[in-house]
Amino acid sequence: MTRQGILRFTLRLVIITVLLPALILVLVKAWRYLDYHAVGDRGIAQTDAVPIRGTTQTLFIRGHDRNKPLLLFLPGGPGESFVPLAGEFSNELEQDFIVVHIETGGVGKSDDYVVAPTLDEMVQDTDALIDHLLAEFKRPALYLVGHSFGSVLALKVAARSPQKVLGVATVGQAVDWREGNRTTHEHLMTLARSEGNTEVVAAIAALSPSLATTTDGRPMIDFAAVKQQRQWLEHFHIGNVLKQHTAKVRWFAYMTSPNHSIAESCELVYRGPCQWIANPRWWSQWKNVLPGVLEFNALRDVPRLAVPFVAIVGTDDWITPKSLIHAYCDALIAPQKRCIEIPEAQHYTFLDQPRAFQQAVRTLLVLKRDDSTSQSTPGHH
Repeated sequence: MTRQGILRFTLRLVIITVLLPALILVLVKAWRYLDYHAVGDRGIAQTDAVPIRGTTQTLFIRGHDRNKPLLLFLPGGPGESFVPLAGEFSNELEQDFIVVHIETGGVGKSDDYVVAPTLDEMVQDTDALIDHLLAEFKRPALYLVGHSFGSVLALKVAARSPQKVLGVATVGQAVDWREGNRTTHEHLMTLARSEGNTEVVAAIAALSPSLATTTDGRPMIDFAAVKQQRQWLEHFHIGNVLKQHTAKVRWFAYMTSPNHSIAESCELVYRGPCQWIANPRWWSQWKNVLPGVLEFNALRDVPRLAVPFVAIVGTDDWITPKSLIHAYCDALIAPQKRCIEIPEAQHYTFLDQPRAFQQAVRTLLVLKRDDSTSQSTPGHH
């Protein structure tokens, strides 16, 4: 091959391997940006940076009618962001609500916490963010939806400030970390024994059933055991988080987010070339909140709510087992409550079955209406 031929070949290789993928990414990102802001004259699509506890926390606000009620989605983790995927599971809700997604300190567009918060401090911060939204939209209260860790915040905020909350929905609800994981461990052992593989039985038996340990005298999540548990859930086809729902797996959706720069997306994805520029800081941001998560027990800590409540349960969720959620829903004292199971859904129910999830969230509107009617009925007690 001549020198000129080598140069042409090299140029084509660069175009195919670098420039073309970059162009596709930019075009998709631009299309998603335009689509995100296409909400009509009555709609809203904005991003608020709210100063909280020495940092800024970011709110992503979108809906097709400014007069609709506010709904704040509190993600799991701690430290998760579903903002790049929000269009998949809140697109229909945006017809009935002004939907607000959040990135707390140290996540995505938000700045790092100066000091890692405790669980109680995160509850206070969430309360302050609600105050910001209520003041900006001139509303007396809003709806809360909390996933996993976010369900802990939602329940605690609703119990602390019921006057600011119209209703609460939880999905993949955290009831009791230790007991939930013991329940899952027993189920895994049953499946392993039925498989008849003694090595699998021994490996699962060696796992810490509660996925909890102690670090520096404080209760802490056993992250090595968590990873192994997730792998065994996938082995038995009852876990899809690692293969389907992490930012690393959904990297293209995150890299083309209409709300983030490339660098911010890299912070969320942290894979491939992103590892050259990202600065993962998960542990420094969340080490103080985890003891509170492990000590939380919904049955003990939030036995009653003064607002309507909906528990949305994936029938195949073994990260937060449905038996504990049903037990909590049965025991909870609330003016109105529902426990709604969604078939063929696991811990990320809103991504597994987005339409059914959104229909379940709409139940809050029905319960609130029923609650308001019953309270206004003469002689009601």
